[in-house]
Amino acid sequence: MKKICILTAIVLLLCGCGTQQTYETVSDEPVLNVSAQPREIVLTLPEETLLPAMETDTGTLYLCNGFDVAVQTLEGGDLERTVRKVSGFGSAELTIMNTIAGELACYEFVWTAAADLGEQVGRAMILDDGSYHYVLTATAPEEKSGEYQEIWNGIFETFAIA
Repeated sequence: MKKICILTAIVLLLCGCGTQQTYETVSDEPVLNVSAQPREIVLTLPEETLLPAMETDTGTLYLCNGFDVAVQTLEGGDLERTVRKVSGFGSAELTIMNTIAGELACYEFVWTAAADLGEQVGRAMILDDGSYHYVLTATAPEEKSGEYQEIWNGIFETFAIA
């Protein structure tokens, strides 16, 4: 009798240990997260700049006299991914200067890379508003990159988002 009472007490105690059933509801309309809209990029290019050579959903490539300028809007949140996409290098392999431009984080760096026609020098600036990375990139052949330094400084000084 004592064994039956103990066994009944254990069974009653374990009955309360069951899992609670979870219900999932389904609606006809998908629930979308509200995300910030990308802002407009503003910059001044040299007068001899050709019309945009190529446009995509994320950016535009401009052919200038001897160098190229690319403007892109990429998804924010992962600076490492953006730096690698722009330069081909990880942030540990580059020296990245981090400053604040108003309410935006600003990252600048340069790199060199081998290309079909020889060494290329690239310079990039990333403006981060917390939702998007706004990227300005300028590339030129290494032997002529010194000639474009003042032009590039002018372009990068005017780079902003509205």
